[in-house]
Amino acid sequence: MGYLSETLMKEYGDLTVRDVYSTKLGDTDVEIIEVSKDGKKFIAMFQSRKVKENLFRWSLIITSARHTRTLKGMDPLDGITLALKSSIDAMIAGMEE
Repeated sequence: MGYLSETLMKEYGDLTVRDVYSTKLGDTDVEIIEVSKDGKKFIAMFQSRKVKENLFRWSLIITSARHTRTLKGMDPLDGITLALKSSIDAMIAGMEE
């Protein structure tokens, strides 16, 4: 399991996370997961590459049946975690509409 899977399982006890694909392409980690809650699902793809000590270039695409979110940035791990959490919260809220 990769960073995204581990973060979601740690932050959200009520989500089911299934690892679809994880690999390393050069120095870039790539992870695709399927997340479900209450019978509704979304897919997320996360990529990250270490730029220097505790600084990562990353991108995230989250897609559900009704919504898509795309984010990217260059942050330390705590900044990435904060961005992931706000995006996942928004996606869950959108699934409950």
